[in-house]
Amino acid sequence: GNYEEGYDDGSGMIDPNTGMPIAAGADGNKEFSCDLLTKLEEEIDKHVGLSDDQFQCLSCQYSTPNKTTLRSHIEARHINTGGFSCELCFRVSPTRHALKMHKLRKHPL
Repeated sequence: GNYEEGYDDGSGMIDPNTGMPIAAGADGNKEFSCDLLTKLEEEIDKHVGLSDDQFQCLSCQYSTPNKTTLRSHIEARHINTGGFSCELCFRVSPTRHALKMHKLRKHPL
C-alpha cells in the first residue's frame, strides 16, 4: 500500500488499501510494509487457540475471554517485532498497543 495516502486513526497511519496499520521502524520512519504486518498477524494467529469460551495462548498457559487481549499478549510475550517507533519522539515501544498508549499519554491531541 501507499502510506502517503493513508489516514490516521489516532494510533498511527492506516493503509487505505488493506486497513492495516503502518508501523514506524526503529529509526522513526514508516518503513514496516503491509507484508511485514500481515506476517506479524499470521504469526500471532499461530499462537491462538479456543477452549471453553476462552482464547488460549498455545505458547503458555495464558487465557482470556477477549481475543484482542490474547493477540496483544502474544505480540508482547512471544514475538520479537523489533519494536514500533513513535514518529514524534522516536521512543520505541515493544508492541503496537504500547505505542498507541504512549502516544495517548505523551502526545495528546
